[in-house]
Amino acid sequence: MDALHAYVKYVFETEQGRTSSSKARTVHEELAKHVTAILRPSNTDQLVIQKFLKFSWFFFEILVKGMAQHLLKSGRIKMPRNDRFPSDFKYRIQNLVQAVIPHICQKFKDFPVETKHANQSLAHFIKKCFTFMDRGFVFRLINMYMDQFSPGDPGSLQEFKFDFLRIVCSHEHYIPLNLPMMKKGHGKTYKDLKHDYTLSDEFCRNHFLVGLLLQEVKSALNEHKATRSFAITVLRNMLAKHSFDDRYGSKAHQGRIASLYLPFLTVILENKNRLSISDSAQTPTSTPSVMNGDVGGDIESRNGTLPLKKTSLAVEETITGSSSVKLSKDSPLLAMIAGQGNLNISEPKPINGSNSSLASSTSSSVQSSDKDKDRDKEKDREKEARDRSIKHERAQSLGGLSSPRVVRHDKLDPLEVKDLLIVFLYIVKNLPEDVLLGWFNNSSEYDILDFLDILETCLHQFRYQGKKKIFALSIIGDSKKAATLPPRQQATQMFLQSRASSLFTEQNSYAPSPSDGDAMFRVMLEGNLSAEVSMISLDIVTLYFTHFKGQLEFRDGDNSVMRKIFDIYLWYLQSSQSENVIRHVFAALRQFITKFPVVLFKGNAELCASLCYEILRGCNSRLGSTRNEACALVYLLMKANYEYMKRRSFGRTRLQVIICTSQLISDVVGLAGTGTRFQESLSVINNFANSDKTLQRTHFPAEVKSLTKTIRTVLMATAAMKEHQNDPEKLVDLQYSLAKSYSTTPELRKTWLESMARIHSKHGDYSEAAHCYIHIAALVAEYLKRREIYPDGCKCFKKLSSNVILDEADIRDDTGLQDVQYSMDSLVEMLEQCAHFMEKAERYESLADIYRLIIPIYEERRDFQKLATCYQTLHQAYHKIVGVMHTRRRLLGKYFRVAFYGQLHFEDEDGKEYIYKEPKITGLTEICERLKNLYTERFGKGNVQLIMDSNKVNAADLDPKLAYIQVTYVTPYFEESEVEERQTDFERNNQIRKFMFETPFTKESKKAHGAIEDQWKRRTILTTSHQFPYVKKRIQVNYHQESELSPVEVAIDEMKMKIAELDDVINLHTPDMKKLQLKLQGSVSVQVNAGPLAYAEAFLQKDRVFKYPRNKVEKLKDSFRQFVRLCSDALDLNSVLIMAEQIEYHENMRQNFRDMKERLSEILQDKILEEDKSLSLNSRTSLTIFNEISATSGTSSV
Repeated sequence: MDALHAYVKYVFETEQGRTSSSKARTVHEELAKHVTAILRPSNTDQLVIQKFLKFSWFFFEILVKGMAQHLLKSGRIKMPRNDRFPSDFKYRIQNLVQAVIPHICQKFKDFPVETKHANQSLAHFIKKCFTFMDRGFVFRLINMYMDQFSPGDPGSLQEFKFDFLRIVCSHEHYIPLNLPMMKKGHGKTYKDLKHDYTLSDEFCRNHFLVGLLLQEVKSALNEHKATRSFAITVLRNMLAKHSFDDRYGSKAHQGRIASLYLPFLTVILENKNRLSISDSAQTPTSTPSVMNGDVGGDIESRNGTLPLKKTSLAVEETITGSSSVKLSKDSPLLAMIAGQGNLNISEPKPINGSNSSLASSTSSSVQSSDKDKDRDKEKDREKEARDRSIKHERAQSLGGLSSPRVVRHDKLDPLEVKDLLIVFLYIVKNLPEDVLLGWFNNSSEYDILDFLDILETCLHQFRYQGKKKIFALSIIGDSKKAATLPPRQQATQMFLQSRASSLFTEQNSYAPSPSDGDAMFRVMLEGNLSAEVSMISLDIVTLYFTHFKGQLEFRDGDNSVMRKIFDIYLWYLQSSQSENVIRHVFAALRQFITKFPVVLFKGNAELCASLCYEILRGCNSRLGSTRNEACALVYLLMKANYEYMKRRSFGRTRLQVIICTSQLISDVVGLAGTGTRFQESLSVINNFANSDKTLQRTHFPAEVKSLTKTIRTVLMATAAMKEHQNDPEKLVDLQYSLAKSYSTTPELRKTWLESMARIHSKHGDYSEAAHCYIHIAALVAEYLKRREIYPDGCKCFKKLSSNVILDEADIRDDTGLQDVQYSMDSLVEMLEQCAHFMEKAERYESLADIYRLIIPIYEERRDFQKLATCYQTLHQAYHKIVGVMHTRRRLLGKYFRVAFYGQLHFEDEDGKEYIYKEPKITGLTEICERLKNLYTERFGKGNVQLIMDSNKVNAADLDPKLAYIQVTYVTPYFEESEVEERQTDFERNNQIRKFMFETPFTKESKKAHGAIEDQWKRRTILTTSHQFPYVKKRIQVNYHQESELSPVEVAIDEMKMKIAELDDVINLHTPDMKKLQLKLQGSVSVQVNAGPLAYAEAFLQKDRVFKYPRNKVEKLKDSFRQFVRLCSDALDLNSVLIMAEQIEYHENMRQNFRDMKERLSEILQDKILEEDKSLSLNSRTSLTIFNEISATSGTSSV
């Protein structure tokens, strides 16, 4: 092999024929003639063909060298290219190429290595022909080669095709061969620009090689991964060569080259949906309509139109189409490209399945094989229904027509995405400004949005991930380590290796070693690349808003393009950027604020709010340079707003700065830990205002000072929150205080209420979270009432919570309302959040009241789907209510009185009492332990003591150095009139503000407990400031009410409790035999000085009854009569429930009941029951027996 190479290079030399010049025979002519004869199908020998394919390079090299020496020796090198070789030699070359190509395409399976070498040899031969032959003829050879390929070819053939293109396009004069276009200004008409901006047939004719490459890459994006990767790599490497070519190092040269690849923009726009590499695939959706220049705008017409043209430079085609440029071999176009012929040529036929040309109003003819057509038709039939939902149209400017294109949603490989984006970035970076502006000026709004989306994708894909992560990826990418893993782990390792590989190397060809040197190099590479991508994107976005101010100010900036540009700027501030990049970002934002005051200070307040939030985050940056830039930008924003309002105020900026500060610190740890930096930034802003000579004689500096003072107040509250971040009750109290201070500013109050809701949700206090959203919804309703949109306002929430009227009716039309943009959708959203948390809190009854507010809104909109959902939710809620009422296993919370004593530790909370609402079955011991641990951690071990009784506390008797906590279990208290209204557990645990606890005592012995006739009880009724449940789980006690119960009143009270317990257990929907027997056992068993009978013995004996008020005695007697009747009913029920083995137990209880009844009759001197309604087990009626047989009486409950 080496000998053959040496022979060709050093030995071979052609000789001139010795006959007359007209009949001279040359090596290259004869070789072309006879090799073609050998390769003809009629003369083929498989062994000969195999050997030729393997050593084809030798024949092609001899052929090329013979041609070169012939031209030099004969002097024909000085002749025009068209006259250098006779036509019969060109014919022989054409026949030779035609003979070689079928062997490559047909025998790639039998001889994979040989055909690959032959394909490369042929490519090198045709590339060298550019040097000696008519270039139009060489273009025909390339076109003839490309004619042999079609979409769907095997991967090997696709690789041959792109390998061929790679070699041919590597010609040293590739750029001149493509006739690079001159720069054309954006003021030109679309008719002048369309062929340079789109991958049209005319573009491919004028710039043959680059058009061919772009068309093939476009087609390859619809092929399998290996083909896609090969094609993208060829294009990427081609641009890399241009970038490093010393001949084209100037900006002008690079701009001309980038203009050649301008149609690639349409290619990447068509594949935009495939560039995301997130795990969750995006759902295909139909394209939003473009109304008045706003994608997704209302169908209703609006006043004015956005002056963006509804034209599209994108080329529409179905994704199954081919993309190879194929020209007829006799086309005069090739002669024209070579510098011959005239421009008045007939239009050639495009390649197989090529996209529609914008050069004419009709589609170009498509030359595809019958097989390809059938396959395309079959795919179209299978996907017809789905395509309707994922198509979008790009309007063509000339005919006003549109051609549908199926939007693919299968994702590209991450490395493919990055390579495509590298190509995109190279083009947009080097394009001359007037060319890029021309593209913008003649693109539809949809195209511009897609273009900006791709810029945003670039920022995300090339964002700097940090040194640690890059080090980790470098170590993971160690190929030596991967080689030692089992096969399955090798696959995973190779994936990670490919992800960690360099962006500028061949795929999977570079795996960084775990050495620190390689890792540090990769860190620098990734950092520089990220910075470069950021700067390119920043330049493009700034260029756009500089030249298209009118379009961006449409509807005061409330349009899709402005929102997208704004999102890109915000992304810079939200992500990690280098100091150099962030400095340029702030400079661009200063230009933006100066250029678009209408958008920031008149349009939608969300833009100003988002910008303020991110700038304020910068004011807390660890980098001093970033803080200074952020401070300057905040000041510029205030000043621009002040000037825009004609020096009256900067109300919008002031409000949004306060709101954003609150949002930043609403998570407790936001600014509290690093408040010093933020405080310094506030001082810097003040200094800017004081040193600005242009505004010294205005009230602007005083307003800035007032604003910074307000922010410092909020920061002080934040510090307190940081101190109490482990005390959820105190933390919520602090946020509640801030929310209350903003009662006239809806957005600020809403911010803190939402923060409180998040804290409640985090700790499982769903009732309180629901009520936070109830108050937010009421706030929105009251705002809508002031705007005459929702006439009821917050009053319609009274049934949900009476607290709403107290808290949310105080809204005023001040600066807090001017930038709020609430709507009925906002109200519905908050109400649905209420319903969500109410359901989690198991307060199903409240769902009905919530949906009574939602359903009329949906009915008015005729949103029947939402109505169906609402009623389905209510249906399920009512079923759950029935279930919990049957089981009585729903626990809506326990309540405790908590009092704090100790000025040294509790400060302003000293002596205050609160009612704590604790979840479900929290016991007294549990809450005592929680509070003690909480305050011990805060005040130190040994400084906290619990007061274990409920007696009155004399603060003078306590140690001032200690913190005392008194915890008492309390129950909701209802007046007699309320008891009848509150029949269910929910009603007895909803909208309650009175609670009760009792303290037993004796007057003589001063002990807590004594004999029954000496036992007194002190009842304390506590009233809170708001009703439970509320936006916080502890509410301060406003006032007390105490009363003392005499011994006989204690007896009456105890009997009432016994009667209530028996009545409840008897009236259960599903009888609970165990619970029933426990209550009976405690009621009818006769024991001395115990149970109900003990009260009768103590207060109703003949010798004692005269000691007590007559009315109290009669009341006690009535209680016993009712008690006996209930005991009788309970025994009757038990007789039905028990099984045979419990008959003796039942009879024992019945005997105890008779004894108790007789004893009570003796004490009361009156028969309590005239007759025994209960039946013995031996004399059950036929009805009872029938009930048992029919199982209607129930069985025992376990």
